Amino acid sequence: MYNGGTRQRDHNLPMNGEQRICYTRNFEDVILQRVFSAVPEGCYVDVGASAPIIDSNTYALYTRGWRGICVDPMQVADWAAVRPGDVFIAAALGSAPGETTFHIYESTLQISTASDQTREHWAVRGGIDPSRSVTVPVRTLDDILEEYLGGRTLHLVSIDVEGMEEEVLRGFDLRRHRPWLILLEAVKPGTAEPNHAAWEPMLLNNGYRMVYFDGVNRFYLAEEQRHLQRFFRLPPNVWDNFVPFRQLQLERRVQELEKERRR
Repeated sequence: MYNGGTRQRDHNLPMNGEQRICYTRNFEDVILQRVFSAVPEGCYVDVGASAPIIDSNTYALYTRGWRGICVDPMQVADWAAVRPGDVFIAAALGSAPGETTFHIYESTLQISTASDQTREHWAVRGGIDPSRSVTVPVRTLDDILEEYLGGRTLHLVSIDVEGMEEEVLRGFDLRRHRPWLILLEAVKPGTAEPNHAAWEPMLLNNGYRMVYFDGVNRFYLAEEQRHLQRFFRLPPNVWDNFVPFRQLQLERRVQELEKERRR
C-alpha cells in the first residue's frame, strides 16, 4: 500500500504509520479503525458476532486492546481461546426476555436467523431451507449491559442479526446507554434492498444521525459525538493503509510454499 505523503492527525490516516489489517469483506472495520484511532482501549458490543476473526467487525479493535461483549445464539467453540478478553454470551437478543426458535443453515452459518420472515425469504429466493432449528434463550441488550458493562464507556454497538434489528433495538434504551457509534446491517439478507425503514426512527428519535452507508451497513453517530463525523467523508481508501487479512494469509502460504520448494 502507498506509504508516502504528509500525515496529519485530522486526516483519516493510521497514527504512527502503522498498517491496518481488514478482517471484513466490506471494509467495515477499516472505517471503525479510522474513527476510533485515538481510542486505544475502547469497549464494544458485537450482536450477531458469529466467528471471532473472519468477517468480525470488532476483531481488529480487539487486537488494538479493545474489549467487549459478544452475543450470538450459536455457541462458538473457539471464542474463548481466540478472544479470551471478551465476554461471550450464547443467546438471541430481543425486546423482552424469553425463548425463540433459531434457524441454522449449516452450509452458510452467517445467514442463520431467528426471523421467520428471513427464513421464508431464503426459501423463496434461493430454495434454501435451514438444516435444523433449535430453541435458544432471548435476552435484552439492556439486561446484558446492566450485567456486564461495569461502568465502562460504550463506544461501539455492531448489530448483524439477519432481519431481527428492530427487535434488538426495542430492548435497548438509547437514552440510558449512549454508544458513540451504532452500526447495523441495513439490507435484506443476500440483497442490496434496504430494510431500515422500520427501525431507523428509533435511532433518529433518540439523538443519532446517519453518517455513512457502505452498501450493506448504516452507521449512526450519537449527536454528542458529532465531531467524529469528519472520519466518514471518504470510503476506505489508500490513505487508510490497510491490507485484507485474506491477502496476508495467501502471502504467508506462498512464502511457506517457496520455502518448501527451495528445500
